Amino acid sequence: MTMLLPSPSRRRLVILAYPRVEHEKDYLYHWMPFSLLTIAQRLLADGDVDVVIFDGNQRTAQEWTAFLDEHLDRAVCVGVSIMTGGGQIRHALQMVREAKLRPGCPPVVFGGPHVNVLGEQTAAHDLVDMALVGPGQRSMPELVRCLLGSGRLEQVPGLLMTRGGQLVKGPANTPKTEMMARYPWQLLNVQEYVRDDPTVAPRTLNYVSSQGCVYKCQFCYELTYQRAWSSMPADPLVQDIAELVEAYDLSGVKFYDADFFVQPRRAVDFCQALAARQLDVAWAASINPNDVLRSRKQRLDLLGSIAASGCRRLLMGIESGSDRVLRDIVRKEITREQAYDVAADIAAHGILGCYTFIVGFPGETDAEVDETYDLLTAISQLTPRPETRVHLFGPFPGTPLFDDALRYGFEAPQTLEGWADFDYYDSQTPWTSAATVARARAHTRLVKQPGAARAEVPA
Repeated sequence: MTMLLPSPSRRRLVILAYPRVEHEKDYLYHWMPFSLLTIAQRLLADGDVDVVIFDGNQRTAQEWTAFLDEHLDRAVCVGVSIMTGGGQIRHALQMVREAKLRPGCPPVVFGGPHVNVLGEQTAAHDLVDMALVGPGQRSMPELVRCLLGSGRLEQVPGLLMTRGGQLVKGPANTPKTEMMARYPWQLLNVQEYVRDDPTVAPRTLNYVSSQGCVYKCQFCYELTYQRAWSSMPADPLVQDIAELVEAYDLSGVKFYDADFFVQPRRAVDFCQALAARQLDVAWAASINPNDVLRSRKQRLDLLGSIAASGCRRLLMGIESGSDRVLRDIVRKEITREQAYDVAADIAAHGILGCYTFIVGFPGETDAEVDETYDLLTAISQLTPRPETRVHLFGPFPGTPLFDDALRYGFEAPQTLEGWADFDYYDSQTPWTSAATVARARAHTRLVKQPGAARAEVPA
C-alpha cells in the first residue's frame, strides 16, 4: 500500500467524513455526527490544524467530489467514521475510492465502532492506510501531530497500519472516564438537523451529552467502552442548550446518549437547572430501568424531576419478558416485574414511554418469546399509550452474544467489504424465521405523524 505523507508546510487541515447510513425507509431523522464533533473539538483545541466535516447523510456523492476538490490539496489526513450496519461501510469505501483517485491523496484513517472491534480486519483493506482503535478524541490528535512531523506513528494510541507487509500497532487506547466539552457547532449547518419530532416538539435538535454505559447488556456495542462513562456536567450542558435554543429557535432537544441517566444526581441537577432557566423546551432521552431503581434507593425523585422539567418521552430497552433470558442471556440486571413497575411509574408521571424488545436471541425458546409479547401487551395498556418496538437480534462483533451466535450457526463476514451490507434491521441469523420477523413488525408501534403524540402527553 502506497501512502503519501503530507508536507507540514502545506497541509494543515483535517477532513472528517461521516458516510451515509441507510436507515429503515420510514426512519424520520439522521443524527448529527457527534463522534466527529468530539474529535474536532480536541483538534481545534490543540490549535495545530483546521477541521472540516462532511456528513454523507446531508450531502450527495457529487457534493463529496466538490468537497474533495476544495479541501484535499491541504489536508493532513482524511478521517472516516464507520459503524457496523446500515450500509455505512459500503458508502465509506465508495467515498474513499473517490478520494484515492486524486494525486497526492493524504493518509485515509478509519475509526468508529466497527473499527474498535475489528481493527486488524479493517486495517487490512487496501483502501485503509491507518485504523484507530478506541476513543478517537485521544488518538486522532496524536496521529495528526505525527503527520505534521512531531512524534512517531508507533506511539499513537490505538494505531493499526501495514508497513512493509507487517502490521504496526500503537499502544492500547483504552476508554477512560472524562469530562466532555462543548461541541464546535460552527463546523455544521445546525439548522439542517432541526426536525418536527412527533414525540417531542416541532423544532427538535438531537444531542449527545455522554459517551459509554455502565451496564452489561451482552448484545450491546457499548460494552466496548468497558463500562467507562464520560459526560458533560449539568450546568455547562444546560448553558449550551440555552444558546442553541436561542440561536436556532428550538422547542425540543432529543438526547441520543446510550443512557442519559447513568448518574441520577447529575440528571436531577440537569432537570432542576433546565426548569430554573424557564427555556420552554421539551426534551427526550434514553433511560435504563436500573437508573430509576437506583434513584429510589438514593431517595431522589428522578421521574418527578424529569416530568417537571419538560421531558415528553423516555426510551427504555426492556429486551425480554422472560426472567431467564434477562438474567442468563442478556444480563439486564432486572426482572420482568421490575421492568413493568418502572414503565408504569413513567406513565404515572405523564411521560410517553417507548419500550424496545428483542427476539431471536441464541438459545431463546418459543415460550420465552411469547413471554416477551405478553409483557409488551401489558405495557401497551398504560396511559399515555407507549410506543413499542420489537427488534430482531443482530450479532454485533465484539459483544459476548456474537460468540454465542457463532456457536449457533451464524456465519460472520471475514472482510471489511463483507460487512458492507450487514443490515441490523433484517434477520441475520439462520434460526430466525420469516414468521418471527413478521410478528416483530406487527408488534412495533411508533408515533410518526408530527403532533400525534403531543396530544396524548400532558404538557
